[in-house]
Amino acid sequence: MKLLNQVFACVVTGLMLLLVVEGGLRLLGFSPRPTMNRFDPMLGWTKAPGASIRRRTGEFDVTLETNSRGLREPESVGYAKPAGTTRVLMIGDSFTLGYTVDREETIPGLLASRLASEGRAVEVLNGGTEGYSTDQEVLWLAQEGARYAPDIVILQMYENDIFWNGQDRYLRYPKPRFPVDADGLPGNLVALKNPGTESWWVRHTALGNLLGTLFSTQTVPLLPGPRSLPAEWGPRLGRGTSGWPETAAALRSFATVTRDLGAEPLVLVVPDKAQIDPAARASMQEMMADPSYDPERPFLGMVERAAAAGLPVVDPRKALREAAENGASALYFERDWHTNALGNRVLAAELASALASPDLLGPAPRPATRWGDAGGAKSSRGAAGRNLLVVLAIWLLLGTLYLRRFPEQGALRSYGAVGALVGTVIAIFYSIDWLSGFLPASLRAYVPLAVVGGILGAASWYLRRRLGVMVELFGTFVRRGQWYVLPVLAGLLSLGALLVVAASSPWLAPFIYTLF
Repeated sequence: MKLLNQVFACVVTGLMLLLVVEGGLRLLGFSPRPTMNRFDPMLGWTKAPGASIRRRTGEFDVTLETNSRGLREPESVGYAKPAGTTRVLMIGDSFTLGYTVDREETIPGLLASRLASEGRAVEVLNGGTEGYSTDQEVLWLAQEGARYAPDIVILQMYENDIFWNGQDRYLRYPKPRFPVDADGLPGNLVALKNPGTESWWVRHTALGNLLGTLFSTQTVPLLPGPRSLPAEWGPRLGRGTSGWPETAAALRSFATVTRDLGAEPLVLVVPDKAQIDPAARASMQEMMADPSYDPERPFLGMVERAAAAGLPVVDPRKALREAAENGASALYFERDWHTNALGNRVLAAELASALASPDLLGPAPRPATRWGDAGGAKSSRGAAGRNLLVVLAIWLLLGTLYLRRFPEQGALRSYGAVGALVGTVIAIFYSIDWLSGFLPASLRAYVPLAVVGGILGAASWYLRRRLGVMVELFGTFVRRGQWYVLPVLAGLLSLGALLVVAASSPWLAPFIYTLF
């Protein structure tokens, strides 16, 4: 019986340790990233119908929902086109899907608002899927998008399409790849192999997700050389031709598919942030440390190949640069490299201008009125506003508790000390997040471990003279098999450890004491 109790004690100890690590990782912002993608034997993956997930970072807080047909559109949007309506279908990757913004702030959403303000009877559908490259977008158009009978199809491209068009796998999912001589849908595409579902631990726990990232072989390929740079950055450096022939083939296929559908094609190439923001370009140049770096190279290559396929192209660089010069400097997220709601507004306006061509929608019945009010960076402002309110609440709560516990300190000193502490903690974590962006992709996954290790190391340093006593006390109860006492003992030891650290560090003392 004693042996069984000792086994229970070891199990309880292990579970408590795992819970502490899991909670710490989640507090540090390393929760598993939700996804709505599911395996598809021809496309690699598609968005699950009727899905709802929430993406939350320090820059945005967005809920993504799909209807029963897998589109990020209301359920009322069906295959049948409303009478007297021109239907525009936009296909693309995460820029089109808009996982960083609310549905009304996506490029298709803002385009629909703009066209409606011009008095047009036009319906704009969002056919974007996160992670897609051009070949998958064309296949989706032929298999599923065609069922919506679009009159105009807008293909959105971004520079990482080039590399992934030449690959047969994207992270954990297989994907199709067009042969370089394709001039329409390839007839020799075979069903892809299902990689299976990720384990419950990887999908639902921060620790499982972290370990899965560290030990997974399905990571982003790296360029050969002394610096660990993602291979999808190769076109910026002019290294090799990987993906360019397949990209040209996919564009030719897009022209063929739209022609067979009786629809008019249009291509939107989204510039990289470094093409618009001089500071972002200088930062990227410094990080890549390569004189051949040119952010214009992949963009111009895509424009050239689209034109060679006979496709009209929308080049929004001038409009984005003018918007940045006129004060709309935050057209992209600071850490995420996607356009935000303001950037999407500029892109939607450029598309609306291109659609006014006589070959497409023709001149607008009336000038655009005030449109897309939701496009004023509501998502990013909302997330920032919520974060600010949380910080202010923490500061006021802890400051008030500290003042009540030590009234002789006075209000100014109490709130000032707590404010300085909270500000320092926030600055440290934002600095870590910012600095990690300069690390090679192969090392970024180790940042959470380094942060957790640093925190545990600092606590261990303050507790170094008492760790032996704490371990011995805990071990005594384990050896006795008194597993039912361990949770209470762990709580008492944690409180004692906090008091020891508080007594050893004047910077942490105000924060810790207010917990009591």
